[in-house]
Amino acid sequence: MATVKLFGVFRDLAGWSESVIDVPTLGGLKAKLVEDHPGLAERLDHPTTLVIKNALMLHRSERGDDLPLEVSDEIAFGPPVSGG
Repeated sequence: MATVKLFGVFRDLAGWSESVIDVPTLGGLKAKLVEDHPGLAERLDHPTTLVIKNALMLHRSERGDDLPLEVSDEIAFGPPVSGG
């Protein structure tokens, strides 16, 4: 179980910005999000997607599908940020 936050286009596609989802891994979370919101499929695994766990941005090498999620975890997905 984890608190999930969606930003930008992710929020727009899902129709919500925060939810609690009961899954044991990051892969399970992504699968549940795609099951409920098919429009997120390509975006969740895109290399430029921001994945943040407990306020720390995860590098692509750290966000494997087997990453365990705890009840207290907060996971956020968002589009890449640009600017200066």
